[in-house]
Amino acid sequence: MIHQNKRMKPPVLSVLDPSPIFEGRSAQDALNQTRALCEAADALGLRSYWVQEHHNASSFAGTAPEVLIADLAARTKQITVGSGGVMLPNYSPLKVAEQFATLEALYPGRIELGLGRATGADPRASAALLGPGANEFPQMLRLLLDWLMDTSGEQAIEASHPAAGIRANPQGGRPDVWMLSSSAQSAAFAGAMGLKLAFADFLSPGGAAPALAAYREAFKPSPFAAEPYAAIGLVALAAETETEAARLGQSGLAWNLARATGAFTLFPSVEVAEERLAKADPAAVRAISGRAISGDAATVSKRLTTLAQETGADELFVLTIAETLEARIGSYELLSRAFVNA
Repeated sequence: MIHQNKRMKPPVLSVLDPSPIFEGRSAQDALNQTRALCEAADALGLRSYWVQEHHNASSFAGTAPEVLIADLAARTKQITVGSGGVMLPNYSPLKVAEQFATLEALYPGRIELGLGRATGADPRASAALLGPGANEFPQMLRLLLDWLMDTSGEQAIEASHPAAGIRANPQGGRPDVWMLSSSAQSAAFAGAMGLKLAFADFLSPGGAAPALAAYREAFKPSPFAAEPYAAIGLVALAAETETEAARLGQSGLAWNLARATGAFTLFPSVEVAEERLAKADPAAVRAISGRAISGDAATVSKRLTTLAQETGADELFVLTIAETLEARIGSYELLSRAFVNA
């Protein structure tokens, strides 16, 4: 059913990038590709560019979003740069507040802080990060938000507050704050906290509609969001033809096949991926097929727009993985043009 409260037009388009590492290439190569992709997204006029946080995962070079954000914001002119997300249970809320207050001071109005309640790591790596764990997330989030409000001058920390006498510096502005979600329960929590929502469809395929509905039902206005605002993060790839899109998507498909067995491998080239998929159990390949939206620009943009209309999403964060930088940039160019012309 089409969501009746949403305008019938394409959603806002943004980028989600985990800095994928391909076989035969280095993490430095992946990070340099992230730089180039962000610069291209800026030139295309896309709204935002989010980088991710992964730990103990050889597939991705994105482990420190706060560092990448500083670098990317310095290289671009207008695009908002953010975290998709900072895994708050790994860190001190005060340190996160100061990191992002500093980023906001350097790049006013261009910084977004997307927060996750998971750790983005396996249990041993999570312990090595020395964080308190996901069970403490609500208290950590409240502390972080209070420090950001105090930093911006919107609401001072009162004398009775547990953090009274401790200020997050530098004083000035604050970033736009979002919460990441992969379930209806966490989406409702984000709504009750009055935060913008980013739902990870690539982690919970088909879960966006009930999650966004729960978010809106629970939403309470706050200084961080006067009204509900929800985005969906998903995997998509557009090419000039359906055949070319299918070919380019083989790398991600082969990676997902390995991931289904618990292995975080490097991404294979299209040629290697085709060989591995040809030898794989057809039932296993079918089980992971269809997770990404792929095809020519018209097909992909139509499916993205339909998803936004059916769920009521305001924005889509599109994660595109392909063997070459040119293919990744080309996909966003095609979608950008298709959305403008829709």
